[in-house]
Amino acid sequence: MPPAIPRTCTEITPAWLNEVLPDDVRDGATITRAEATIIGEGVGFVGEVARIALTYDRPAPGAPSSLISKVPTANDGFRNLGMMLNLYQRENEFYTHAADVTPVRVPGAYYLAGDPATQSFVILLEDLASMRPGNQLASCTLEEAHHAMETAAALHARWWNSPALDAFAPWLPGAGDPYFLLLQAVFQNAIPAFNTVYAHLISPEISRLVDVYGERYQELVASLATTAVTMVHGDYRLDNMMFGEQPGDPPIAVIDWQLCFRSIPQWDIAYFLAGNLDPEVRRAHQEELLRTYHRSLQDHGVIGYSFEECWNDYRKAALVLIGYMVTGAADVKLETLNERGRELMDRMFSRYAECVLDLGSGEFLTA
Repeated sequence: MPPAIPRTCTEITPAWLNEVLPDDVRDGATITRAEATIIGEGVGFVGEVARIALTYDRPAPGAPSSLISKVPTANDGFRNLGMMLNLYQRENEFYTHAADVTPVRVPGAYYLAGDPATQSFVILLEDLASMRPGNQLASCTLEEAHHAMETAAALHARWWNSPALDAFAPWLPGAGDPYFLLLQAVFQNAIPAFNTVYAHLISPEISRLVDVYGERYQELVASLATTAVTMVHGDYRLDNMMFGEQPGDPPIAVIDWQLCFRSIPQWDIAYFLAGNLDPEVRRAHQEELLRTYHRSLQDHGVIGYSFEECWNDYRKAALVLIGYMVTGAADVKLETLNERGRELMDRMFSRYAECVLDLGSGEFLTA
């Protein structure tokens, strides 16, 4: 009988870890203490993330001194949304099928398990403790933004119009998949809550685009996949990035692969530039950052894709920001979010709205 799956990070015990972690991970030693500290509060909305400090019964130089655990959030609304969209299972599948062949630094996985019937999932990951976590509220340096563009290009180029994506179809949704039909229903049901909870962020133009977006959701998703299709991260933001600080660290690592899917590559780019940079910084530097992204695509072997096409796809992809603004609103209980979580959502949504308006992206939706 497989070991029971912990419902919270604090239920991860030494006995359970000794049962699920192979001897080679523990360097043959026995874990005698596992101390969990919740990290990233107000950062991840559908998962509870903790650092587990480990103590062994003897010196174990080959074993990790700590690891990262992820289980579904205790927030009922976000957990239900995560289950409905298959987010917890999807990250497990990414690590099973794609992590080792994706040219992006991701934390290694020590153990993963899931039981949809009980809404129980767990994943134990390498702790990239020497790296500095990104902070979406604080934004980043221009150099770090360029690293983010280069890293996204490496991911996108690896799977650019690749037939290999077909093998991932059972867990990596794309246009026409029931996942997007479900997202449309979630979006439409969330519009009243969005209009109420985030009324202070809504301009008449954004309100009009929200209504059209709901009516033409599937058409938009399909139209985004006409130029190029690749694997996108889906939640490509600073809170899901780690930056190198020590010798030997990569410039950047990307965590949290629950939302990956198949679509236009600029989905990640618009999401990053709009949500992580202050609007005035984005306006001043988005072209140079997009040129870095485009050059890096070419360096990784993408041909026949001009910068003009790239820019046009970026403007079009910015429409998906409306989806992020609305979809979770019905399940958000503001009283359950800490101050940073509430501020982060307000900041993200206002940045998204400004980006959509700045780029004139509405023309692709209302044409």
